[in-house]
Amino acid sequence: MPKVFGIKLLPLILATLAFYLVGFLWYGVLFMDVWMAAAGHTEADFEGSSPGWMAVGVLISLLTVIGIGKVLQWANVQSIGDAVQKTLLVWAAFGLTMALYGLAYTPAHSIDLFLIDASHLLVGWLLAAIILAAMK
Repeated sequence: MPKVFGIKLLPLILATLAFYLVGFLWYGVLFMDVWMAAAGHTEADFEGSSPGWMAVGVLISLLTVIGIGKVLQWANVQSIGDAVQKTLLVWAAFGLTMALYGLAYTPAHSIDLFLIDASHLLVGWLLAAIILAAMK
C-alpha cells in the first residue's frame, strides 16, 4: 500500500475525511448558531464567499492528520488505547493550549468559542488517531 510520510495512504485519507467531517458537524450543524453568535458573525457575512476556501479546511485536516500519524509512529503506538492516550496528551499540550489563545486574547473572551474550538480538535484528533491505529 502506498504511503505518505510513512503513513498508509488509505488510513490517512479516511482519517483526514473523518476529521474534516467533525469540523463540518461542529461548525456547520451542531454549534453553527452558537459559534456564529459568539464570533460576531451572521449568515450574511458568508454570502458570496467562495466555496473554494473549504478546500483549505481539507488541507488543514490532512496536515493535522499527518502530524498525528507521525506522533503515533514516533511513540511506537501499538494499540487503539495507546493511540487515544498519546493523542489526548498531544491535544492537552497543543490543541487545548492553541484554543486557549482565542479565549485569552480576543476581546470577547468567549467561553463558547473556546469550548467549540477545543472540543472540535479533541474529537477530530481522537477519531483520526483511532482510524490510523486501527488501520496500521
